[in-house]
Amino acid sequence: MEKLIARYKKNCFKSNKDILIKKLAIQTFGNVSQRINENLFVIKPSGINLKKIKSRDLVIIEINSGKKIKSNLKPSSDTETHRILYKKFPKIKGIAHAHPVFLTSWAQTGKSIPNLGTTHSDYWHKNIPITDNLKSKEIIKNYEYNTGKAILRTLQKKKLNPDNCPGILSIFHGAFAWGKSSDEAVKNLEAMEFIAELAFYTTIIGNKKKISKKLIEKHFFRKHGKKRYYGQ
Repeated sequence: MEKLIARYKKNCFKSNKDILIKKLAIQTFGNVSQRINENLFVIKPSGINLKKIKSRDLVIIEINSGKKIKSNLKPSSDTETHRILYKKFPKIKGIAHAHPVFLTSWAQTGKSIPNLGTTHSDYWHKNIPITDNLKSKEIIKNYEYNTGKAILRTLQKKKLNPDNCPGILSIFHGAFAWGKSSDEAVKNLEAMEFIAELAFYTTIIGNKKKISKKLIEKHFFRKHGKKRYYGQ
């Protein structure tokens, strides 16, 4: 078990570095986590400079209780958001959160990101959704937990699941993405930011014609459908 945990910590540590390398976050912003098993995940410590710690310093959290396991460091302030997503969706193995420029700009408008082309459709079948506003009492108490609950409500309301929606905007905040590992979660966040940038410029230039439903479905299902043929 110790070797398994050490391996997951190394993977997660690399993923946290990757969001900086890929310019998805600045300074100590952003956090990535990795599921270890059905009741444990590892996450970046809060507000930490990654150059000053080792992978062993990442914090382990119990999914069911939210308790910290044997660590002197505080976990990311967004830990509760990660935890509630892991608890609800056993298939999620990694989660990445950051405030990249284009995704955060969309989040600050309160708008979802419309599906305007095939690049978007390669990852998201529909618009990239955005959560509703939190109520004052949800902000004052258990803010991060309620942020996770808002994500769950949005997915349920729009009848989406993590398989056909690998990320979401958190209103006025930033973005959360997930995948089958911490590495895939970061890659989905990276793709999400690229799509957000494309949508920004497309709306500025002006799109007189809309992408057809058939073209959206062709690109999404050739990569994610039962008869998918994209990739090796």
